[in-house]
Amino acid sequence: MKSFLEEYGLVVVAAIIIGLFISFASPFGNSIKTYITSTVDNFAASSQSAITGSMGGETGNANGN
Repeated sequence: MKSFLEEYGLVVVAAIIIGLFISFASPFGNSIKTYITSTVDNFAASSQSAITGSMGGETGNANGN
């Protein structure tokens, strides 16, 4: 079973990636692309605010200044 998953797991991952490439080329690709990029942008903004300590409208920096 392990060798089966090793062999065909790669095929499944490749099929998912190819499916994403196809979806970007299809008419629905623009809406999917917009959703994915907005999700990534929100994640990046959340991580940046967590790093700088500015989440939730806090003032000052992470050192309490």
